[in-house]
Amino acid sequence: MIGKETFHKISFVFLAFFFALSPISISLSQIFAGLSLFFLFLDQMKKRKLPQIPIALIFWTGLYLSFLLTPLIENQTIQWKKDIVKSEFGDLWMGFLLLHQTYLKDREKKRIQNFVFLGAIILILSGTISLFFPYRLAPFVMDGLRHIEGKRLPHLLANVHGISVYLPIGFQSTHLTYGGLLAVYLPSLWEKSYRLLSKKKRMIQFWKTSLLTLSVSGFGMVLLLLNQSRSIWIGIFLGTILLLQKSKSSIKSILPWVLTGIFFLLMSFLLFYHSNWLFQRAIDDLFAKRSLENQRIWIHKMNYSILKENLVFGIGGGNYENRFIDIAIPIVNEIPALYYDLSITPKSHAHFDVLHDLILGGLFAFLFYLGFLWSITKQIDTTNRKYVFYLGIPIVLFAGSFQCYLLDDEVLLPFMGLLALLPILKFTPKNEFQSKPNESLFQTLFQNLKIETLSFSFGLILFWIFFSLTVTYLWSRTENAELVLHRTRTNQNFPSPLSQLSVNAKSPIPLPVPTKQMYFKLSGCLDQVLNFRKDPSPRLKPIQLEILWDKEVETNLPNRLTVEIRKRESFDQDKEYRVQKESVVKTFAVPLNRKDVQIVVDPREFVTETPAFVDFGFWYEWDSVSPHLPRLRILGNCD
Repeated sequence: MIGKETFHKISFVFLAFFFALSPISISLSQIFAGLSLFFLFLDQMKKRKLPQIPIALIFWTGLYLSFLLTPLIENQTIQWKKDIVKSEFGDLWMGFLLLHQTYLKDREKKRIQNFVFLGAIILILSGTISLFFPYRLAPFVMDGLRHIEGKRLPHLLANVHGISVYLPIGFQSTHLTYGGLLAVYLPSLWEKSYRLLSKKKRMIQFWKTSLLTLSVSGFGMVLLLLNQSRSIWIGIFLGTILLLQKSKSSIKSILPWVLTGIFFLLMSFLLFYHSNWLFQRAIDDLFAKRSLENQRIWIHKMNYSILKENLVFGIGGGNYENRFIDIAIPIVNEIPALYYDLSITPKSHAHFDVLHDLILGGLFAFLFYLGFLWSITKQIDTTNRKYVFYLGIPIVLFAGSFQCYLLDDEVLLPFMGLLALLPILKFTPKNEFQSKPNESLFQTLFQNLKIETLSFSFGLILFWIFFSLTVTYLWSRTENAELVLHRTRTNQNFPSPLSQLSVNAKSPIPLPVPTKQMYFKLSGCLDQVLNFRKDPSPRLKPIQLEILWDKEVETNLPNRLTVEIRKRESFDQDKEYRVQKESVVKTFAVPLNRKDVQIVVDPREFVTETPAFVDFGFWYEWDSVSPHLPRLRILGNCD
């Protein structure tokens, strides 16, 4: 016979499993989240009452309903699969985890917090394994504990005394998802570590738990650093500001800890920057004219192009990629060299949580999002001593301004689960109007309505959103032609700064003495004519470039030059870094006759089945004691 609380207990158990196992598998987390909600509804049906709906869930539901405004206004038939199941609207159900906010008792929420702590330990352990494991954990496990040839390999971070160290991603598919999960789960470790450190007697009494907690918490910070999720780093920095503002401690008491933490982070950044190419790439890409960050610029160029035409009602769910391609086609027709950059740019979403919602649902979505944001920050501010535990919520909200964490199921689900553990938002009933002597009617109304100022946390997040919107808008103003740049690389495919300076330079580049020889590769152009929504066609125009001979420094220019014609895959798993297959198809010596050298390649001479790049390799040799690198002139599409 089913007891009075049976369904309630089963729902509780599945919610506990959900938190503990979310770091391992998105499929498991969805199953346990769904079962938890299913038994919640069964329990409410058995008790013959409707679940109490939190205010945050009302705003969340309104946000997703706004994605259907465009098809309704334009009298389109809403298609079940396209507009509901396979669009962003399909994530609406995850918000129903918020029902646990009013469904669970306070003591049950405290017990669930222990499972969040368990999930954090599992997340750190999986990240530690992936740090040293030569294959990606998720496909390795799914394929029966074996690696299948052709599956993506993890990024190599470093080789320390013969031990390979990889970018930590745990059981996730990307380092960004793992970074988002760290943001959600790590604060539970910080909170427990803080409580143990603040009570030395308790720390000595439970020394085994204390040692485990402090060790895992510290190593979690190391993984966060190695993971290189820059958006999460920004989120933690801003989250720390909220924490300091919330803390009742004086500045003097916490200043040494803050300075120590900043010093540790700066030293770690410098160490990794100078010793690791992948970490260096993560930082340098922020300032490079053409890099993986250029994909972010392209995304925002498309975002604001779409937004200015659909500001009020948005474009509707499931339409982002098509609108992106519609705008990209005329750009590629005008500047064909940009096809590769646009083709490898992710087109599924706006890479900015608020901006993506605004594009899909217009101003209505934006207002609902602000309401959702206001309600949850209001709840977080009531957590007091547990504020650190919930710090992952504002961290994800901050980080979502330069990433897409609320569009990532693996992060969104536990994020919603964490919201479900927040205290219920309650309103203080307003007193009847009572006027005091010598008080105006306006003053009476103002005081009795108890108009509250916006909380610091809501204000800071709001400021950060508008700041991020401004920055991304300025990015989007970059002219298309400015994003065309031919990259130079070393023989090992690392960036080659000195040779990069020679591309379309105004004068030859002085080289360190005593440089006698130098090799670098120069990325060329695609060997076929491409655009979206049409098949590739053979390129008829020759691929060409010029090596310019400046008379004023000709005694310092190279004495010998060997040129390679190279073919390189145009599409790969890691953009333009390290993994594209390439080969030398022709090598020849170039006679240097003290005049400009023109190199011309017929793209039909080395035809491949799929579109590929025609690149160049240059091997220079000098006899001069003051070597200079000659200028290279190459136009956008190698015309």
